[in-house]
Amino acid sequence: MKEFAVFWGCTIPARFPFIEKATRIVFDDLGATAHDLEGFTCCPEGTLVKPSSQDVFYTTAARNLALVEKAGLGLVTPCNGCYSTFREAASHLRTDWRARDVVNERLATEGLHYSGELAIRHLAEWLSEDIGPGMVAYGVKKPLWGMTVAVHYGCHLLRPSPAVRWDDPLHPTKVEALLTALGAKVVDYASKMDCCGQALDRVGERDGALAFGPRKLKDVEKAEADALVVVCPSCFQQFDLNQAALQRQQEQFHIPVFYITELIALTYGHEPEEIGLSMHRVSVEPFLDKWITREADKEVLSEHFDVALLAKCYSCQACKDDCPVCKIDTAFQPTEIIARLLRGKLDDILEEGELWKCVECYTCKELCHSDIGMAETFRKLKQLAAAESLGPDSVAAAYEQFLETGMLGKPKAGARKKLGLEPLPDSGGDAVAKMFAGDTDAEEAVATVAGETASRDEGEDVR
Repeated sequence: MKEFAVFWGCTIPARFPFIEKATRIVFDDLGATAHDLEGFTCCPEGTLVKPSSQDVFYTTAARNLALVEKAGLGLVTPCNGCYSTFREAASHLRTDWRARDVVNERLATEGLHYSGELAIRHLAEWLSEDIGPGMVAYGVKKPLWGMTVAVHYGCHLLRPSPAVRWDDPLHPTKVEALLTALGAKVVDYASKMDCCGQALDRVGERDGALAFGPRKLKDVEKAEADALVVVCPSCFQQFDLNQAALQRQQEQFHIPVFYITELIALTYGHEPEEIGLSMHRVSVEPFLDKWITREADKEVLSEHFDVALLAKCYSCQACKDDCPVCKIDTAFQPTEIIARLLRGKLDDILEEGELWKCVECYTCKELCHSDIGMAETFRKLKQLAAAESLGPDSVAAAYEQFLETGMLGKPKAGARKKLGLEPLPDSGGDAVAKMFAGDTDAEEAVATVAGETASRDEGEDVR
């Protein structure tokens, strides 16, 4: 569905026009035609209207849907509350024909009729089902590589079932798939499926609404997410506006909050100013600054590694418990080293020296269903460490000896003679030494190694 009516609801135009701007941009970038129809009212919102009159609730919802049917379109809404209202009304009027007849009698006074045949999509559902993560990924110019996000679905995007049934109501995954398509890592957290609590604000329970925020924000913080991503303006209000209120009460939270289309627009190359990110109450600058840093990290990493393969390797971890060194040294965690590599910690990894515990046995490669393994990654890390003179003394000394003699040890003549073994032919050590005599890199390596060894020896003598 690339042409449809868009139902913004009340909250987005009134309080968060920047969400509307980002969403319109994404519609355009994805080649969709979104029509704004005359005559829409509030969906209506369930908490404030339905308790007073279910009849008014269902009739008003049907009227909005009838306007879309009259235009011959389907419907997409970026609001969880509006989506839930429309799906609930559609389900109710589909099963209760008497109620549908009463509703249509009222609608007839405006020349409208509700048949219940139109497609009703939430924006996230439209992105997932009609567009698909693959096509969403196709437009990405600046992936969220190295960035970690957490998802808050919101109650009314998935419930009540069976009126809503596009993803699992208790264990959803489809918004995560969209964010993964943008290049982000999505983390799980304990309170992911908990209500945001914003509805309490609507009924005068301000303190209760604010009390909902800290638990989820703490969980997101604990999961080390760089941002919280929502797909509902009310949830955005709870975690952005109300987080700002918590900050004024001296609560130590600073979790940037994004509506999903804001992140899509950013990865598609649109600037923060274009989509009004400065209008957020909780600054998103820390997220944007880190994103720039991670892009630089990726460029450095790409000089030495296939970053896509590293990410694939880390996401799998099938061989995590098969490393023989891990079985005797639990401090050595090769998959964690790869994770830190992906987080831009290359210099720290080289300095710490844990990488030298990889014995290059290739067990991981043989077990890897993608034929990647970790041995080649660790071999490259060792090369980088050696180039910076960060390897063990034994490696540095052995390399120096090899460049000078072409050998790492001399045959034991006495033991060979005792065993009746003939002397071995002369080695080609001199030839190797001559071969690399004019090699600037090799000479510099030898000089560096010698200098480092001398410094260490001097340090030992002083101690």
